[in-house]
Amino acid sequence: MKKHALLVQAHQNIDYFIELAKGTPDVNIYVHLDKKSAYYPDAAMLAGVTNLHLLGDRVAVYWGGFSQVDATLKLFQAALGDADNAYFHLLSGEDVLLQDFEVIEKSWQRDFNFAMMMTCALAPQYGYRFIMDSPHADTAWQRNIVGKVMTKVQQGFAKLIRYDEPIYFGSQWFSVTRDDWAKILPFTQPYREFFAKKLVPDEHFFQTIITKNLASQISPSHYNRRRIVFDKAVNNGNSPMYLDIAQLQQAKAQGFWFARKVTADTAKHWLIGETS
Repeated sequence: MKKHALLVQAHQNIDYFIELAKGTPDVNIYVHLDKKSAYYPDAAMLAGVTNLHLLGDRVAVYWGGFSQVDATLKLFQAALGDADNAYFHLLSGEDVLLQDFEVIEKSWQRDFNFAMMMTCALAPQYGYRFIMDSPHADTAWQRNIVGKVMTKVQQGFAKLIRYDEPIYFGSQWFSVTRDDWAKILPFTQPYREFFAKKLVPDEHFFQTIITKNLASQISPSHYNRRRIVFDKAVNNGNSPMYLDIAQLQQAKAQGFWFARKVTADTAKHWLIGETS
């Protein structure tokens, strides 16, 4: 039986995914909890939930660091252990499911011929991320004032030091079939060293692997079917806005498969079908 698997990178409350697992017993859910997090779900909530798997092998995850990619790879490693898992969806802990899995599978086949659901575009403006390793990459201070100044300095260097190869960029969140992941996996280790101390590698790692090595075998859809809204007025557009129930209903009607970000309270109401 071919199954869908949700691969969730979380750092806080996962009550939504626990309850989702209870309601979708034929779907496997794998959760990587940030090793830094003090949160751990209550054992009573997990009792009898055999299709939700908490990874024991965890990493401390930092925004815009290779630890994001590392957590992703650990999730795939765990999910590949079940031979029935055929369709993989990488999500954050603040995502919700918008469509039934039957709808997702039919849409994926009918509209995209099971192409990898990943955004991927040329982005030469991010050359500064590629020209050198960054001492503040994958650290807690990447986003504080010192880290931001260092990034600005690196952006200045990028005007003097050209990076001549094409740079591909896209969202960290994607869906992929087991067959396509098998093609990607052998390239993950060779690219680890290059990206380990680069800035925001989660937006480039898989896009680079595919465009440089697998362009004739994998054609990304350039559309990941996630409803994610950025607004310059919210954190200068650096983080997605939190969506409400009305926005989730609209996204579902538009055919999106998943949406982020949502608060734990909104996720709870969405799951039980409340409309306000």
